[in-house]
Amino acid sequence: MECISISHKTADSGEREKFYIPKEKAGDFLSKVHAAAGEECVLISTCNRTEIYVSGEENRFRELEKALEMFSGSAGEQIRSLARRYQGQRALHHLFRVICGMESMVIGEDEILGQTRDAYLAAKEAGYTGYELNTVFQAALACAKRVKTETMISKTAVSVATLAVNEVAHLPIPRKTVLLMGSSGQMGSIILKNLLSQKNVRIIATVRSHKGICRSGGAQVEHVDYQDRYDALEEADAIISATASPHYTLTAGRVREAVRTQKERLFLDISMPPDLDAEIGKLAHCRLVALDDIKKLAEENNRRKQHAFVDAEEILAEELEKLCNALAFHRFTQKDAHWKERYADCTAEKLLYLLRDELDSDSFVAVLKALT
Repeated sequence: MECISISHKTADSGEREKFYIPKEKAGDFLSKVHAAAGEECVLISTCNRTEIYVSGEENRFRELEKALEMFSGSAGEQIRSLARRYQGQRALHHLFRVICGMESMVIGEDEILGQTRDAYLAAKEAGYTGYELNTVFQAALACAKRVKTETMISKTAVSVATLAVNEVAHLPIPRKTVLLMGSSGQMGSIILKNLLSQKNVRIIATVRSHKGICRSGGAQVEHVDYQDRYDALEEADAIISATASPHYTLTAGRVREAVRTQKERLFLDISMPPDLDAEIGKLAHCRLVALDDIKKLAEENNRRKQHAFVDAEEILAEELEKLCNALAFHRFTQKDAHWKERYADCTAEKLLYLLRDELDSDSFVAVLKALT
């Protein structure tokens, strides 16, 4: 397996935005990768990473770079400066770390597990996966569930969503009014749930249609039409935008016109591409916190979870060894379709002597141990 990755570890949010591939464009992008780089491929594209996985080890990185060039309009030199490339067992290990939340901006966050599962299933349903990627992704998903169950890496659930809500909770006022845009989306629904768990918080949630209205929260949540979002700014103490909109949800000029009361307001933008005009942060009494700022907030959480890394890596090593053995055996059976017939008359004694003569001592001892 091979993987090319552009993530928060190599690119800031402005650079990542160029390579973010929304769901409505993912199918067309995958079809081009499938045609250019191989029979099997999976795309993972979130606010913090865009990664392409393809089957085999045929050094198809140039084809993957070209696909990103065509989509983003970026020069190949820029892509090569931002991308990390993984091949073989390094690619497998990278995927396992990604899906277990060990490569996330917020270590141990749970969203990446669901995002990766959805990305894999979308590729599978489109016919872009086969034995190799099906086996790899299913093993990685199983490993992630084991890591989350058996280690502390996901205990005290912290994510981009919870860090954003924590910023609201730290506002030095007894009762807070929060304007939430995107409450019906995946990230927005998590933020809404976290806000509802806070005391003395009133939520104004925007909706674009009756289908998107979330009725949870009772009197704590007031629903307003998305078109009226600027009218809600005046009473809001914090504004959170978590939509999948290709356009700004708020612009600095309109915000300046909408707010009349001079009070401190917190603007939280956790979308990719960014929802909020960066110029909002320059307005008087307006503090803008974007994805790159959330990364700084995550550093202390990540330091606390370093101890769980050792336990998680042990589980990864065990699960990767099982996976590599399964893939190696599959390659063997595919290469020699008549292997059963060739060894049908081979006695156990003859086979053991053959292995003794062909294997190094450690491997042969491991075989004998497995047989006893």
